[in-house]
Amino acid sequence: MKLQHLTIPFIWGSAIASRLYAASYAGHVTSLSLSPSGERYELRTLSQNNDCGPSPSWLMLDGHNEILYCLDEGVDHHNGTVTSLKINLDGSFTKVGQLQTLVGPVASAFYTTAHGSGHKFLVVAHYSGSAVTTYSVDPISGHFNHSQSFTFAMAAPGPIPERQDAPHPHGVVVDPSGRFVLVPDLGADLVRIFRIYPTTGQLEEQQPLAVAPGSGPRHAVFWVPQNTNLTRLRHVRFFLVSELDNYLRGYDVTYPNNGTLLFTKFYEGNTYGGSTPPTGSKAAGIAISPQNDRLVISNRNDNSFGPGNDSIAIFSLVKQSQTPAVSFLGLYPSFGSFPRHFDISSKDGMMAIAQQNSHKVVVAKWGMKDGTLGSVLIEQPLDGEIPAVIWSSS
Repeated sequence: MKLQHLTIPFIWGSAIASRLYAASYAGHVTSLSLSPSGERYELRTLSQNNDCGPSPSWLMLDGHNEILYCLDEGVDHHNGTVTSLKINLDGSFTKVGQLQTLVGPVASAFYTTAHGSGHKFLVVAHYSGSAVTTYSVDPISGHFNHSQSFTFAMAAPGPIPERQDAPHPHGVVVDPSGRFVLVPDLGADLVRIFRIYPTTGQLEEQQPLAVAPGSGPRHAVFWVPQNTNLTRLRHVRFFLVSELDNYLRGYDVTYPNNGTLLFTKFYEGNTYGGSTPPTGSKAAGIAISPQNDRLVISNRNDNSFGPGNDSIAIFSLVKQSQTPAVSFLGLYPSFGSFPRHFDISSKDGMMAIAQQNSHKVVVAKWGMKDGTLGSVLIEQPLDGEIPAVIWSSS
């Protein structure tokens, strides 16, 4: 296993502050301001808001309309909530809309209709609710209404019954064509697939993608070559990270004329470059780098860089015609415990990491030229476990 801790010199840009938003299981949504301060950075809290609910778990930003959408997981409650918050100039929030929903919302994505009104929708994965729900959204006002609910069941527990006692949808991703929604289901070892009806935005369930039993699929991303014409998609790839076996799987995706998706697996390997994953480790987040040539995955509870310092795995991605298509580059320190979610900013050349068990947000340098994670720049302790952090713009 290749362990790396690369320190990259600071590159000082504009003195204009950047903004981040963090969710905490203490019940807070926090806005933070990041700005240079001499030869260092300052990360300060602008505002905290408790309107999302007791256990905010996921954030999505509509930057054009300055509206933040927050999922409350409803930990130890009978329901969750979806909330929209207007972001004010000073970083404070004003609640716009809120709906009770099935318990356990943990991830979401926006999508729009291909034809007709072009209306916007929000699709939500419910881990403990064994469901997927959708909401029609007025993007300008931030108001939304419930549209559909899909609930799932299993005839028997999966291979890891303590985690696969029921379906557990855990992630949401929209394909590059904008015609399909995919939902990794950790409990059922499936990626559930929904076709977006082009005029109404309603979802229609398709045949799911079955993955390795006991793998526990968690999150996924699509990759296409840069400058791809999205009306003529070729060389599309789908990358799936699974929590229970710490594996990354890659699939070539094709679009047959019958309106479905076809998957051909071309890569399979764990998030430790083939080395045995540490006992208790759990793969979590996944993202494509701003340069489009790196795949980044967070590993929780592995202590690869010492007690309470888990890892970030980085893979290189190359063009369809090259071999190998995916290559493990190494592990880098996450600078905290349980890096559940992260967000890379191309504007700032930084990665923000939500350290759930360390109760903090860490900002580290991201190498825009070499696609590696550098030294920690600043960190900010916050109350409670931190499951999510996002930049105001990526």
